[in-house]
Parts: sequence; C-alpha cells; structure tokens
Amino acid sequence: MVDEIEKIGKGRSEGMTMTALDEITGFHMRKAVLRAQGTFASAAGRKLQTGQYSVMAIINENPGRTQTAIAEAAGLDRSSLVPVLNQFEKNGLIIREAVATDRRAYAVRLTKKGQRELADLETKVQEIEKKVVDGLGQENHALLIDLLKRFYEVI
Repeated sequence: MVDEIEKIGKGRSEGMTMTALDEITGFHMRKAVLRAQGTFASAAGRKLQTGQYSVMAIINENPGRTQTAIAEAAGLDRSSLVPVLNQFEKNGLIIREAVATDRRAYAVRLTKKGQRELADLETKVQEIEKKVVDGLGQENHALLIDLLKRFYEVI
C-alpha cells in the first residue's frame, strides 16, 4: 500500500493500469494530438491557439473564402473559428471583408504580415513532420495520414 501511495504522490504515470483505455482509438488520438500541439508550440517558440497553423494555411491557399468555408475545411465549428480569426485580425495577420452578395458573411485573406508568420510556422511544421517521417518511415507516415482521413470519414 505504501508503494502505491508513493507512486501516486510522485504524479507519474509509470505503473498505472489503463486497460480500459488501451484499445480506445480516441484516447490514443487525443494524447497524440496534445503531444503534437505541445511539440509544435515549443518549436514555434510561442503560445499557439489550436489549429492556428492549419487555419492560416487554409486561408493562404484559399484567399477570399468565407469564414464558414474556412471553418468547414479546418474541421471546426464556425463558433470556434471566430475567436481565432478575431485574434488574427487583432494581430494584423488577416483582413476580413464583407461579401457583397451576403452582408452576414466575411471573406478572409492573409495580410503580408500574416504571410510572413505563416512562412515561419511552415518551417517549424516541416521540421516536425521530418521527425515524424524519420521515426515512422515514409510508408507508415503515408498510411497514418490515410488512416486519419478515413477515421474522420467513419466517425
């Protein structure tokens, strides 16, 4: 009993029983996502909002698309995207312009500052992605991406 209390007191996960979670896809996916986000934030050298790079990349490749289209492409609710875009706008990374045919919709594009920020983030993403490819191998990396896409469709 004392040994068990010492393990709990140390706050370590070593020796913890997690049989109920061992075969749960969502559990392992969440841990992987959290690790990836932490690694990316650390490599980027700044606190990043969830999906910041992804949202910026989508906007860059699709300038003038609406917030709704960007949210859908990023796999976010529109309500989750709006605070991210508000922060981007506050930081001078994007410009939102009313869509002439729909006064409720806004078209979004990166500013020059946003493009520079994205280029910096892309460098960090490529460094991390290289580490993943090196660790998994090219074939397993491609398989993982394919499985994640299929998982998204299934769920």
